[in-house]
Amino acid sequence: MNNKIKSVALAAVLALAIGGAGSISADAATKKPAAKTVTKKPAAKPAAKPAAEPAAESAPVAASTPVQKEVAALNASGKKFTYWIGLIFSDIANSAAQDQIKSWGKARGIQVDPVLVNQNNLTAQVTASLAAGTMPDALDISSGLMLQLGAKNLLSVQGLTDEMAKKYGGWNAAAAVFDDKDYVGKGLGVPYGISGNLINRRLDLLKTAGAKTTAPKTWEELMTAATATMKVGGAGFALGNVGDAESVFRAQFVGYGGRYADAAGKKCTIDAPATKDFLEFVKKWYDKGAYATSAVTTDGGWDNNLYLGGKTVFIANPGSVYTTLLNGSAAWPKNPTLAKNTGFSALPGGPKGRVAPSDSWLRAIPATTKYPELAKDLVRYLMDTRNMQEYYEWAIYGPTLKDYNKFNFWDENVDPVHGGLFDLASNGTSSSYPDVNNAAFAAFGSDFNLSKMVQRHLLDGDSADKTIKEAQAVCQKIYDK
Repeated sequence: MNNKIKSVALAAVLALAIGGAGSISADAATKKPAAKTVTKKPAAKPAAKPAAEPAAESAPVAASTPVQKEVAALNASGKKFTYWIGLIFSDIANSAAQDQIKSWGKARGIQVDPVLVNQNNLTAQVTASLAAGTMPDALDISSGLMLQLGAKNLLSVQGLTDEMAKKYGGWNAAAAVFDDKDYVGKGLGVPYGISGNLINRRLDLLKTAGAKTTAPKTWEELMTAATATMKVGGAGFALGNVGDAESVFRAQFVGYGGRYADAAGKKCTIDAPATKDFLEFVKKWYDKGAYATSAVTTDGGWDNNLYLGGKTVFIANPGSVYTTLLNGSAAWPKNPTLAKNTGFSALPGGPKGRVAPSDSWLRAIPATTKYPELAKDLVRYLMDTRNMQEYYEWAIYGPTLKDYNKFNFWDENVDPVHGGLFDLASNGTSSSYPDVNNAAFAAFGSDFNLSKMVQRHLLDGDSADKTIKEAQAVCQKIYDK
């Protein structure tokens, strides 16, 4: 999919997933999660531990001579093969990923170290590891960080990407973006999970406050409802340097007509009337107290825990909270009552447009690894249908490859959130819309520059004009590189 092609508004896509209609009607927006069918694995039962030896379908491919040489070299070194797993809000999914890597290591006869890394801390950890020469042998990576690292720091895995596409039926639309000939990061990672946010809202608390319980179609409508429910936390949107804040702010920014740079992806356009309109919107609702008092946070799980604890009415979440409500976690018990009182809808829009962008996490191999063939072998193993089925059922990602589409939990009648993510994966577009998805775009967002602009205006008291000019200067400096 060419990144220059205009994105369709994904609001209708997500409405289809949640309500079964092509637009967000009142009925669709308030539709309660469908009862789970008997074909779904019991929610309370954890994923099975890998067998002592991998099952035939999910066993690593036969060791090639290069792999055998690397096995011998790794064992001779006395060190472990290290993989960084992107930590998500699902204990079962995290454990499944670790167990799969351990199973692969046992089958290969090597020691492995599958390390869970908080996704919000990944950029900082990679930066420090690059400087110290301690990068892992392979890792889960966001598309933005992948673009920033580029071919200088990551090996090309285009051959492996082509192999996966051929073996598993080709890429779904949202994943195909990352293998498009015009994508500057093409070949640097193998997409394994499509992500995107839905608005989760407390139907019971909205009703008690006399606010609308239907899906908010605009950000103004959502924040109006949030002010009516401030006694229980209002809007659970972060204001700190965290991915949740940056993604929500960008959706609002685009909704008010903003974009980072021109159509060529070279000249920054932050200093524009649309940015001032966006800041006026955020400050208006900040001054009204619609944001939770704890919103200035860098904790990626802050909004999840706020909602699970019944202390906010609105959050933007890809589905991990809903999964926790149904299945429980190490920190939270199951809460079917709250699940029943949760409504889902696409992100609202602004006066200039409405977007609900998708993105991807990928598997990449740092250029510093001494074991590139082992790393590719592990990626093949993790991408196996059996392993992906186990992971997807508990992780909140949509499928990247078409052969993964057959899993029953993508059916909205089995799981409404997985159904929404499946539609994102099938119909999604680049998260950069309307901007060009290049390294500069990724760098601006990865350093939370939109959030920092908002913080200077709201928290430091700087004028909108001053903060916009500062953000414009920072943006242009990034794009000039």
